[in-house]
Amino acid sequence: MNFFEHQDRARRNTSRLVFLFSLAVAGIIVALYAASRIVLRYAAGTSTGPFMHEWWNPRDFAIIAVCGILFIGLASLTKMQALRGGGSAVAEMLGGRRVSSTTEDPAEKRFLNVVEEMAIASGVPVPAVYLLENEEGINAFAAGHTPNDAAVAVTRGALRHLKRDELQGVIGHEFSHILNGDMRLNVRLIGILFGIFALGILGRILLRVGGGPRRGGSKRGAPVVAIAGLLLLLIGYIGTIVGRLIQAAVSREREHLADSSSVQFTRNPSGLAGALKKIGGLTDGSRIRSPHAEQASHLFFSPGRGMGFLTAAFATHPPLVERIRKLDSSFDGVFPPVEEEPAIGREERPAKRARGLEDLLGPVILGGALAVEPKKILDRVGDPNVNDPALGAALLGLIPEEIRSRAATPEGAARAILALLFDSTDDAREKQIEILEKDLPRGEVDSIVRMHEELRGLDPRARLPLVDLAAPALRDLEPIERQKLLVRLDALVNADAGVTLFEFALRQVIAHRLLRASRPVDRIRFRSFGPVLKDVGVLLGALARAGSGGDADAARAAFASGVSRIEDLAKTSLPFRPEEPTDFAALEKALDRLAEASFAVREKTVDAAVHVALADRAVTIEEAELIRAFSASLDCPIPPFPPESLTG
Repeated sequence: MNFFEHQDRARRNTSRLVFLFSLAVAGIIVALYAASRIVLRYAAGTSTGPFMHEWWNPRDFAIIAVCGILFIGLASLTKMQALRGGGSAVAEMLGGRRVSSTTEDPAEKRFLNVVEEMAIASGVPVPAVYLLENEEGINAFAAGHTPNDAAVAVTRGALRHLKRDELQGVIGHEFSHILNGDMRLNVRLIGILFGIFALGILGRILLRVGGGPRRGGSKRGAPVVAIAGLLLLLIGYIGTIVGRLIQAAVSREREHLADSSSVQFTRNPSGLAGALKKIGGLTDGSRIRSPHAEQASHLFFSPGRGMGFLTAAFATHPPLVERIRKLDSSFDGVFPPVEEEPAIGREERPAKRARGLEDLLGPVILGGALAVEPKKILDRVGDPNVNDPALGAALLGLIPEEIRSRAATPEGAARAILALLFDSTDDAREKQIEILEKDLPRGEVDSIVRMHEELRGLDPRARLPLVDLAAPALRDLEPIERQKLLVRLDALVNADAGVTLFEFALRQVIAHRLLRASRPVDRIRFRSFGPVLKDVGVLLGALARAGSGGDADAARAAFASGVSRIEDLAKTSLPFRPEEPTDFAALEKALDRLAEASFAVREKTVDAAVHVALADRAVTIEEAELIRAFSASLDCPIPPFPPESLTG
């Protein structure tokens, strides 16, 4: 199953979740109606009469059904609204603290390093990083609507007790959920199930009110309220069981997949196995003490809470020993004692980098081409088999430490992004500076210019990683500042005709990620090629012109190569004029529309784009990064690749 199939499966699971939720609500409505009959009989003092007398009352049932659906629906919608902030909202709900890039805690630094390396290796923006400070168990989770608003969190117990390779195994597991589209379903599950759990909360409130003292010593009506609270509490508990059943139905299979993906990602099964063994040997295990842990139990790396005698039947995760034996067949079931691990931070990595960036990345071959089959690039989309954290670390090593530090703040990240889009020619750059001076103080413009000077010699393979590295800080910009940054990006791109297609694609990635972070709803508007055929043609045309070097015949051949990959497009006669300059406004609109197409449509679009770029069966670093940039703007991450992985 490839990346695109995983995304479609995650959406099918959402439909399955809605169906199961609807069945649960129907059962709860029946239980609420039965509870109302009991309360009304007690209140009327007729409990000694025939029990089935007037048991069925369509009018009362309709009232109960409407009220119950409204209560559950409003509770769910309220929770989902509260979680619109994405992964950060979930992490903060569970008591998480944002880990600052300036932290002096060695364990926190190591955690940040691991997340950064894996994000860069995966081709996704670096997620926000959170620490569950008060949780002593070993656990973690990833949450968010899309990779653009994702957060990764671990417990303090995980940082205290896991070695670096074990922590890497846990984070690799969580990145599998990010890449496979599981996060979106998991966050929706929290919101949807909260409506069911809320009945138990209401029951506890009524039970407390009904059992408490009344003014003047009168308790008239209190028993009725208490009975109503008790019945709601019981229904709420049943709802909790149903909720756990739904969580288990959509979660357990994905946990096995995430374990497998983590091993593929890290190339080190012993790291993940070691983390799981330490959970079994630790007194706190994977326990999460947050009062919200129940509703989020399906999020965690390992179960945060049990259900007593129902644990096995309603488990959201496979049994711990089973997970370990899939990784280490020799495991005898005996968990070793767990000790606290010393942690060192960023300083532990230079020795690994010293083995040579060229060993991992290959030399910079600007203008040189590498032979490669298009399928080799398409197969890399969202595939943990080709992601290598060591490659992520090597790419991060291309970015000067000073630039990395500045890009970790909202202001510094904005400057770095603007500096990346400065033109390489003096005249065009002067026009861009003049544009910025109309909007920003002179000192701010000078800072951007200085950062551009520092970035001029940046390896082209480090430009997308720098954007990904700046992502968490850019998310922290106030909404008005995000909008201003987008306006400035547009102004730089449109300053003159000197902006390259890659610079435009870079701007598109930044805009897409900023907008997705502020508007996290991930909707599918187009499920077939019909409405977006023209948009696909615009994209393929831009790529064909970019790769032809001004050769009109080569551009036509490249365009035809891509068109032939999409049957619906091949049947049309889309105009293509290689001599005309690329219409960047039309290209921007096309990419925005394609980002709202189904993943089946996006898969064929990326495939066609790759065939255009590789019509001559060769790829330069510039072309490879251009393909990655356009794919990123469609939420189809292509990991960075060392040249040798694409040859042959």
